[in-house]
Amino acid sequence: MANYEFRYVGSDTLPSRLSEFDVQQYFRLSSVDVAALNERFRADRRAATAVLLLFLRACGRPLDRFTTLPKNLLHYVGDALGTHAPSIASLRSLYARRQTLYEHQLWLKGYLGLKDVDQTASDRLVVYLSAQANEVNSLDELVGTANHWLYEQKLLIPGDR
Repeated sequence: MANYEFRYVGSDTLPSRLSEFDVQQYFRLSSVDVAALNERFRADRRAATAVLLLFLRACGRPLDRFTTLPKNLLHYVGDALGTHAPSIASLRSLYARRQTLYEHQLWLKGYLGLKDVDQTASDRLVVYLSAQANEVNSLDELVGTANHWLYEQKLLIPGDR
């Protein structure tokens, strides 16, 4: 997989503006996605859940609750779902109840086939990183390598804490 395909892997925020290329390349809803969102969620929750879906798929980790979402991404989601999307939003404003946010994230993890890192996966990651440690120039590069490996294994990338 080329490096440009990993552009957003490991990110927990988005830039304030996404290019049209980025929206087309990394943040697209398929017709299957739209059908699943329409079937599972109420109309007033679909746009927020679609943003979560796109972010999880592109980045491999949950979106930070306080990040302001790019307007063009919100417009795209609204158009794709045939609904009105908010013009300025963060997950905190879209989800008044944290419990609802967590329930939607849990459903999306299952939908995308993402798993949490367990002890077996952690052990495999340590072996992989031990082999890669001599090939990288910095700790940040090693963290990026770990994020890419987790992403390819369909494992949810844990937070920095």
